Amino acid sequence: FMKRSFISIVFLSLLIMLFVSCTQNQSQVDSPDTVVSHFLKALQQQNYASAKTYYAENLDNMANFRNQIEEISPSVANKLFSKMADFSYTVNEVTINPDDPNKANVAVTIKAYDLGKAFESTVLDYIKTDITMTFDGATSDDVIKKVEEVIVKDIESSEQTFVRDVTVSLTKENDTWKLDKISDNPDLLNVLSGNI
Repeated sequence: FMKRSFISIVFLSLLIMLFVSCTQNQSQVDSPDTVVSHFLKALQQQNYASAKTYYAENLDNMANFRNQIEEISPSVANKLFSKMADFSYTVNEVTINPDDPNKANVAVTIKAYDLGKAFESTVLDYIKTDITMTFDGATSDDVIKKVEEVIVKDIESSEQTFVRDVTVSLTKENDTWKLDKISDNPDLLNVLSGNI
């Protein structure tokens, strides 16, 4: 009888610990800062299907956007999206709206490659290359190939110096936090695009 009681107590204790652990994990998954972290990690991995589970809007067009650029130039698309996904972030603070507990803001610092600066020089390099090669009698295909090389080189030379503190807004529906439309948040959109 003592063995059974002891085993029952141990088994019951394990069940209670498991239940408490699952409850704690569920609340962590549902917290605004965790949702923002999962969303940003999914973007880092270029896993748009995963990212859209944390986002209030449809992200299907993100993959289509990449496909369109790949159709024009696979090398530019690979380099561009690789750099855009190579950012780091720190979640700083979570604020639940005192007037509406279904609204939250998460303060995040994001450090990304300054692709906007790289593209400034790309435009000038493109014009210079195009004009020079045209006067040298190059074919259109040769010019396009050279311009792709110039664009990839400029993207590669970009540095991870673009740092912004941004506020990410979330709304809770059906006990699930999701990011609000990023297009309504130009600072976040700018840093996730690498200042483009």
